[in-house]
This record gives sequence, structure tokens and C-alpha cells, in this order.
Amino acid sequence: MTTHLKSALTVSARTHQGLTRSENQDASYTNPSAGFIAVADGLGGHQSGKLCAELTTGFFEAAVETEPPSSIEDLFQLIKQCNHALIQHQKNNAEVNGMRTTLVCGQITDDHQLLYGWAGDSRVYIFDAEDGLVQLSRDHTLRESKLDADLPPADGDDHILTKSLGGNQVFEPVCGSVQLRPNHIIVLSTDGLTGLVQDASIEAILSAHSSNLDLAANALIDSALKAGGADNVTVVLAQIAPH
Repeated sequence: MTTHLKSALTVSARTHQGLTRSENQDASYTNPSAGFIAVADGLGGHQSGKLCAELTTGFFEAAVETEPPSSIEDLFQLIKQCNHALIQHQKNNAEVNGMRTTLVCGQITDDHQLLYGWAGDSRVYIFDAEDGLVQLSRDHTLRESKLDADLPPADGDDHILTKSLGGNQVFEPVCGSVQLRPNHIIVLSTDGLTGLVQDASIEAILSAHSSNLDLAANALIDSALKAGGADNVTVVLAQIAPH
């Protein structure tokens, strides 16, 4: 039985295949009453990437309907369980062996904490007029790993993922939390947005449409398409409704 938030959550989710891809391998899941949102970007080519993203969001849908995570540890374990389920699916279905997906997800608690976790280069931000756009996640890419090691990144390193779900990869999820203010907008997105649109432009769009999440989400998708639409693009925006 889903636990309902005491505060209403306004959510807007948008996705687009993009202008160059033959199918949309992104997936999202939102449960405003439980305070949970998630985005996955399937990898692996053909149908397996799409399937992996859909299995991931389906896993969280079933889990959150039963009991939403109430702590960082809960979210950490839930992501690990999802990864294990994807690996088991591949073992039972050889035709999708190697399927992988990114994940970014968030749970808003009754005391207005955002619990978040991710794997890969899908991102979570928060935005308000006071602090602007703040990125909470850090891309799990070869580029970031090289920067950590004081090594010069090469062209294309930002497209090589060092963490993802599935693909027979056992890993430790990365999770965190932040206290939300009343006007914070939570942003989850795939790299179809952030790979084409600069943070400053994302911030300007959110600032211009902060009172209407649907308009903001549509404008973010449009900005990715105007920048070439080279990838599937998915955006989920969420905000605790004012009293």
C-alpha cells in the first residue's frame, strides 16, 4: 500500500525520441502521491536498451507501490535490488545479455528531504530563484574518473560510462540527500538534454517558467530539439505544492 505524502507534489514528465534516433529508449516513472520520481536511459542497442529502461522503471513502480523508501539506506538497497533483478533477467534471457541503463531517482519525504540516487550520466538538479540551478549528481563517466585522477580527459570520454544498471555489473549505488525549500524545483533528466543544452540555458528556462512545470518541461525538451535533438530526451520536474 502506497504511503501518501502529507504535502501535495506537482510533477511534469516529458519525453521525445529526438531527431536522429529510430526509437525512444528512455523511460520514466512518477508517483506524486508517494513522492517518488525516476528516469532511466537505456543502453545496449536494438531493443535491449529500451527493455532495460522499462524493466528498471517497472521495478521501482512495483516497489514504491508496496513501500516507498524512507531513508538513504532504503534507496541504496532498492537500487541494488533493481540491479540484481536486471542481472537475473539477463541470465534467464540470453538474447538481451549486456543490456544496461542509466538511472536517476528521487524520493521526497514528509519533512521535505530529497533522497536521490543515480548511476551513469542521467542527472538530478534542484532549482530556485535564490541559488539558481544546482547539480546534485556527478556523471559516472570516464571523463570524471580521469579528472579525479588528475589525468587529462580525451574526446569522447564523457560518453563512456563507468557505472550503470544491468550488464552483469555489480556496483555500489551513489545516494545523497538535500533539504528542500518551498520553491525548489527538482529536475531529473537524461543526457539528451544535458549533453546538448548548457546549464545556464536550463536555469534560464526554469526561471522563466517556474510557476508552470508543464511549460518548463516542454521548453526544456524544445531546447534539446533546437540544439539538434541528437538523442532521446526525457525530463521530469517536481515541486512540493505551496500550502
